[in-house]
Order: sequence, then structure tokens, then C-alpha cells
Amino acid sequence: MLGSMARLPHPGNPPRQVDAYTTHYGRLLVYARKLTGDRNTAEDLVQEAWCLLERHQPDSVDSPFRYLRSVVHNLFVSHLRRRKREAEVDVPPDTLSETIAADQPTPEEAVISRLEMERLATIIDTMPPRQAMALRLYHFENRKLREIAAELGVSISFAQALIAKGLATCAEELDRTGPR
Repeated sequence: MLGSMARLPHPGNPPRQVDAYTTHYGRLLVYARKLTGDRNTAEDLVQEAWCLLERHQPDSVDSPFRYLRSVVHNLFVSHLRRRKREAEVDVPPDTLSETIAADQPTPEEAVISRLEMERLATIIDTMPPRQAMALRLYHFENRKLREIAAELGVSISFAQALIAKGLATCAEELDRTGPR
């Protein structure tokens, strides 16, 4: 697995960071590939996440994998925004059909995504009712925090805390149980 990594961590890095990179590289690559649908882009995202970690070296990270995973996710969102801006430029019709076909997930990726969604649904079902509802409204119904707060009869900051705690619970449970 180390041979497939684009760049090994610098030997001067703290051992915890090097361990995080070598231990979680494969899982981060799988996660990034699910996001991007492209191995090369996924490798670029994981490599860029490592470079950011290498530059900033936060000492207060409890879970290097979750930290790197969130960095990969944020980089992916930035990548999507950049692609959206680039797509606003006129694209020839024949290139458009090729792009749409390339953006379709493979059957394996579709199954993995479906299984992960089922796992998330199970995790959410075990949460306290208000927390589960807040998470569903925010992430599955794309409701705004003020709408969620009004529906639950709580403050906006409490609704935000419910969602954040729910996301942390999901991430912890997914980390604990690992990929399936």
C-alpha cells in the first residue's frame, strides 16, 4: 500500500502524523474516490490534505483520520466549486455528453454508497429523537437552521449543536465500525 502513495510524509514530521498518513491512506483514498468518482483526483485530494496537515501540524487533533477526512471533504467541495465556475464557460455539446457519462458512479460505487447510507440511517435511528430529526432536516431535507430551530422549538444555536453532535456521532460510529 505504501508503494501506491503519491508522496511519503517527510521524515521530520511528528510520528503521530506519519502514522496517521500511513495507517489511514487507504481509507482516505476510498473516501475521496467515493466523493470524486476518479482515482487520480482522489489521490490528489488525499495528497493535498496531507500537505495541509504537514504545513499546519495541529496539536489538538484527537482523531487524525477524522481530521484528514474532513480536510479531504473540504478540498472536494472547493474542487466542485472550481469545476462549477469552469463549467459556466460554454462547453461544446459533444464534450458535454462525455462529461455526463464520466460523472456517473460505477455499480460498485453505487452499492458502497447505498450501504453507507443504510449504516448512517441505522446510526441516526439510535440517536435521541430531536438530534435525529435535526440531522435529517438539515442534511436530507436541506432545511435552514432557523427552520429546524422553529420546528423543534429550540434556539438556532441549540439546533446547530444538535446537528454537530449528530455528525460527530455518525463519524465516530463509522470510524469505529470501519468500512464494510
